[in-house]
Amino acid sequence: MIKIGIVGGSGYVAYNLINILSKHNHSEIKTVASTSLEGKKISDQYKDINLNLSFSKISIEELNKMNVVFLAVPHGKAEQITSKITCKIIDISADHRLTQTYGIPEIFHDKIEHSRIVANPGCYATACILSVYPLIEIAENIVFNCISGYSGGGKKAGAKYSHEENIIAYKLNSHFHIPEMKKILGGNIAFTPHVVNTFRGIMCTTHLKLKTNIDVKEIKQKYRDFYNNTFTKVIENKIPCTKDVSHTPYCHIGGFEKDNNNIVIISVIDNLMKGAASQAIENMNIMFGLNHKEGLE
Repeated sequence: MIKIGIVGGSGYVAYNLINILSKHNHSEIKTVASTSLEGKKISDQYKDINLNLSFSKISIEELNKMNVVFLAVPHGKAEQITSKITCKIIDISADHRLTQTYGIPEIFHDKIEHSRIVANPGCYATACILSVYPLIEIAENIVFNCISGYSGGGKKAGAKYSHEENIIAYKLNSHFHIPEMKKILGGNIAFTPHVVNTFRGIMCTTHLKLKTNIDVKEIKQKYRDFYNNTFTKVIENKIPCTKDVSHTPYCHIGGFEKDNNNIVIISVIDNLMKGAASQAIENMNIMFGLNHKEGLE
């Protein structure tokens, strides 16, 4: 049984982590640290989770008794903790995405399998990278236009933006997911994020200019082959929508409408699941030699 510690128990991602891991057949949550919820019962905070455990303060000694620690903390905090932890780590913050194994299982399964520290990708970055990766060798220019639900900003996002009856573009050329996208895809990308008045989900509309002309049927087959036996699925006969992946670990990719060497591809994920919690658990499964889909289907 994999002994699990979670640091940062009060956020949307933490709830999804605890909810899934509390039902995982090969793991047991032993400690959940939260400064704001210390001493409160997890079952009182999350009414639908049956877990006889209370939130605790952060104890490095306790965390080092675990097999793996999930860091669901604000960006900038994980790096302070990581150097003190000796067990395996899955960092859901942005702190290690440029320096440690990058946790997209579809692309880096073998590296994840042999890593002690895995950096869980950003939610936007996950949707963007998966949408284009099978064509990256023939990609000349990539533009990502993305729409997210407001849960992507965390519980404090409502204080910054008014989401009601509103569409918000932000960080037009400075979003902190851009460096990790460029690390995986190269530098020739553009990315614009938007927030809309829905709680969860990301839609990435990718405009891709190809170096060579290639048939749409061949493109779809490339995607099917590359993402075989993964949580990323090619969708036929309809344009993917966020409702179809809500509360699931899946990425759906479709569209594939082409004009000469320009193609439009749509990818959708649940930002709290494939964009965070379920992808982190998939990484854990791989790190411990389990079926990567364990506890997620």
